[in-house]
Amino acid sequence: MAQSSSASRQHWAILIGIDYYKHEKCLQGCVRDVLNVKDYLEAGPDPVNISMLTATTPSDPSSHLPLEDPHSWPTMINFVNELQRVVQNAKPRDLVYIHYSGHGSREGSSKTSGDQSAQQLGNLAFVLFENNKYGITYFKGEILASCLKKMVEDKELLVTVVLDCCFSGSVLRAGDVRAAGIRSVEYNSAADAALPQHEGCLHDVSRDTSYHLRDSTLWGDEWRDKWRDKWLVNPEGYTILSACGPHEVAQELETRNGEKRGALSYFLLKTLSILRKQGVEITHESLYEHMRIVFHVCWPQQTPMRYGNKNFSFFNGPATASNSPFIQVYTKSNGLCLDAGEAHGVHTGDTYALYSPEWLVDATDQAHNVPVTAQVDVVRCLTSDLAKIMPETAATEIGTGWHARPLTSLSQRKISVRLPASFNGQARQTGATEDMRYLRLCSEEDAVACMFHVVLDQDRYKILNGLNEAVANLPAIPADEQGAERLMDSLQHISKFKYAEGIENRTPDAQFEASFSCVSSVSGGEPRNSSVFDVEHGGTWQLEIRNNSNTALYLALFDFGPSWKIHNLLSDSGNGGFWVLEPNCPEPLPLVMEVPEFMQRNGQGCCEDVIKLFVTNKAATFPSMVLPELPLYGSYHRGQPYKAGDGLSALVAGLTGSARSDDARHEKWATRSFIIRTIKK
Repeated sequence: MAQSSSASRQHWAILIGIDYYKHEKCLQGCVRDVLNVKDYLEAGPDPVNISMLTATTPSDPSSHLPLEDPHSWPTMINFVNELQRVVQNAKPRDLVYIHYSGHGSREGSSKTSGDQSAQQLGNLAFVLFENNKYGITYFKGEILASCLKKMVEDKELLVTVVLDCCFSGSVLRAGDVRAAGIRSVEYNSAADAALPQHEGCLHDVSRDTSYHLRDSTLWGDEWRDKWRDKWLVNPEGYTILSACGPHEVAQELETRNGEKRGALSYFLLKTLSILRKQGVEITHESLYEHMRIVFHVCWPQQTPMRYGNKNFSFFNGPATASNSPFIQVYTKSNGLCLDAGEAHGVHTGDTYALYSPEWLVDATDQAHNVPVTAQVDVVRCLTSDLAKIMPETAATEIGTGWHARPLTSLSQRKISVRLPASFNGQARQTGATEDMRYLRLCSEEDAVACMFHVVLDQDRYKILNGLNEAVANLPAIPADEQGAERLMDSLQHISKFKYAEGIENRTPDAQFEASFSCVSSVSGGEPRNSSVFDVEHGGTWQLEIRNNSNTALYLALFDFGPSWKIHNLLSDSGNGGFWVLEPNCPEPLPLVMEVPEFMQRNGQGCCEDVIKLFVTNKAATFPSMVLPELPLYGSYHRGQPYKAGDGLSALVAGLTGSARSDDARHEKWATRSFIIRTIKK
């Protein structure tokens, strides 16, 4: 077993499981959920201070009370007391785990109409047991946000919250959807008014809390009110794992021995148990990605969601973020599958290195010692099939939970770079040409159009664009002994950047394209359909995307920045790798744009970002899309200043060509790209 990295920190857990409700439909697996969580925590390497609040359905229906002692009932006062106990006694950097398994609701969910966009649904509320005439009370989302604020910002605790309940009131409008095992109830305003919310004992969430994306900020009271139940108080200090997207219901499943369990609790413990037996150190990101694949394979009607910090875990303590993103591998009846497809830039014949969960060493350090390889056999929109496992004896060992990283790519859209004759031999001597997934090197004699040209100017290598102009914000590389290797590193970096920037669906599905629409505006101006915008430094560019269909869509959002960095705006802001676009709803996304400080220091008053969004009909993440900032070498800080006549965008358009015609009908995707020029006057 991996040695715990959090042995010096105390662990606290509050576990809430509610099967019994006086007047609402009782559940069957919630108490069992938290009892199993308790067993798992007690069997772990770190002692955990555990408190349990449960309501078990009585065998005598006339008793109208849970079997437990009243001090252990999941009532409002008992829950608040447990939260206060942790806040008062925990020390900075202690780890706190809160697990809720029961019914969920939203304020106003009983006021239904046929038009979803007209619904004014409030915050998520946890439906607690109460010994009064209503039998319930609501622990509202803003109160949990207040607790998170106090724990994270005031006490510097690391908090994990697991919510195994329905996360959206929208499901209540679909007629009789609350079949047995659905963990949602309609909102009862009378029950809500019958008991105070105990807000005086906890600090309210600050009204000026901002929600950050990149260097940009989501702003405005309307935006905060709309997204307040995402609780982004300080995403560095907490993680929330929820059972399903806002458009879905959280269900109880039946195991082989006939037990009812919450799907999230069941697959969470199953994943944790597997990883513990394998001795794998766990982060919330690795836990979530593994669990998401298990849901995809075994329980596809729910899509678990993650919000907040992805790099620490209650189960293993803080961890260092990995710079080497992996793609999940899983098994289905037809064989081995890769959780990436055409939208991720995968092509038939690409080769991937496969790593077992025990493979803890960064794969980038094992380039010459790859344990298992596989080739892509069939590519769909969002997933692919793997075949030709080498060595063949390893085929029986590979299964769900393995990870993959690309080794070679057969894409015809590689980024062409022309090298001077004097450098061609040096490039091949560096060994860097072994990694040519996105890069094609051309000589001066090759009669092909190239996106970049390398020239030797006195004692420096310069990288020019297709118009022989200096490229913005590329490091000047000294032509010394290490210059060849450094130049190849830079070329590989920018080739991946431009390759990813140029990904688009070249066989678009007209019906899917019509299922959503986008309009943009600058600083509150008139919305328009343009893809190029000029924004003043500190001004706001707002994208509004609307799901026009009757089913949920999924959004991933990336910023291709001026420092040659690609980052996931949603993941970096504390959300998971994607957002759910609910049916028939507009989603405003305002971004405050700024010229980066490093450019201002160099006297550059203009920069260009490309905001690229992926819309899919199934939950999809893009871990291999992320790219760190281009490293700076030597005493040279940055390349030549930005020029408005840069021809890179036009050259990217030339990368399109004929496309496959065998898209899987059940997987759909589309992209949109927006060029945002930020100008500081």
